[in-house]
Amino acid sequence: MILLPYLLIAAGLLSTLAMFMALKREIRGQSQQHRTRIEEMLVRLNDAEHSPQPGAQEPAMAFVPAPLRAGLNLNNRVHAMRMLRRGEDVSHIAAALGVPRQEVELMVRVQTMGKAQAAKAGSD
Repeated sequence: MILLPYLLIAAGLLSTLAMFMALKREIRGQSQQHRTRIEEMLVRLNDAEHSPQPGAQEPAMAFVPAPLRAGLNLNNRVHAMRMLRRGEDVSHIAAALGVPRQEVELMVRVQTMGKAQAAKAGSD
């Protein structure tokens, strides 16, 4: 009667140890399978990389567009407005600031529209 609890504990520990060993064996087997699959994939990638495909052409150079430049920031806008007040040409302003001519023209149009609305609001 006194040994029964100790026997149950020992049986539980042995069953836990057996389950642990079975789990380790399963994990080792899966690890080996994964390692084999990875090695096979690496071999296929190396073969594909080093052997040209029949009928395949050399890969064309990829077109990488130039990064977009920032447009007229506040400093450039003020500088452009000063140049406009001095009577300089729109194309000269665009060249001096390094921005497209259309962008300077748009800025001029927006500025004149703003002045027209301000004058209209002041007269009302």
